[in-house]
Amino acid sequence: MIARGFASSPGADAKDMQLRPYRESDIPELVSLLNEAERGSYEFIPYTEEDVRVRLTGASCVLLAEDEQRQMVGLAYLRQDWYGETVSFYVRPGSSREEVADLLLPVIEPENKTGSLSTGIDSLDQDRLAFFTARGYGEEGSLYQMVAQLDHLRPLPQLAEGYLMRSLKPHEEETLIRLANAAYEGERLRPGILDRWKKEDPAFGTDWIQVAEYEGELVALVVARSEREYNEHYHASRGYLGPAGTLPAHRGKDLVKALTARAMNFLHERAMQTVCLQTWHGNLPALAVIKALGFRLDHEW
Repeated sequence: MIARGFASSPGADAKDMQLRPYRESDIPELVSLLNEAERGSYEFIPYTEEDVRVRLTGASCVLLAEDEQRQMVGLAYLRQDWYGETVSFYVRPGSSREEVADLLLPVIEPENKTGSLSTGIDSLDQDRLAFFTARGYGEEGSLYQMVAQLDHLRPLPQLAEGYLMRSLKPHEEETLIRLANAAYEGERLRPGILDRWKKEDPAFGTDWIQVAEYEGELVALVVARSEREYNEHYHASRGYLGPAGTLPAHRGKDLVKALTARAMNFLHERAMQTVCLQTWHGNLPALAVIKALGFRLDHEW
């Protein structure tokens, strides 16, 4: 579930702990903290130093909590995602979550830029949900992870007159970014995204990105990728779809449904066995489309 709010309650007496800012040299210990804190979570994949570096490089504020032995026991950071500003909070097992929270959260929350913070909470983790609710956050909605089998090719819906489907061309990154950001009505993609996806999976190329064109203009997209880290850790063969979107003037024409089917077939032809995507529980049109293509609910936050 997604809890949203802005809490800034007074901190408890935590005289044996102290706060300090993050330094690059903290990364090895942060890898240990995150792996201990997250082990056992859904589809857990151990963090690497590069994972931590990327996460914190994009953060607007990072704070660490240390105990009396100066061991790192807590981490909190803020970052701006396309759907809003988020707070992430981790405590090393064996430490008091309440004490660490009462030290970290009242200090980092006022550093927000938007007046509202959200955090992702597994729908099965009622204890964590109650923990944030007690600090002024409220349930807003759910993020669904949907999964489909890629055991057959999907038929491609016929597009309305004037529309055609194709793969993105190598020189069209700037056009792709403008399209995605206009479809999401926010900063969904940034320059350099193709290089980032290529770095995450060397097999990735612009042929993985399916687009719809109308009168020479790109009007819809669905990006297919391989979940390389998940596949390596779990010995699986799963693809991922997203982002996906359509310009407002071209909605209601089944473009995303057709592009999603095309992207699923693309992954099927590359020996992917399953594919997943994520969508909000309130996005009823998207849920109807993907369920018709064979997706089922896999997990909920």
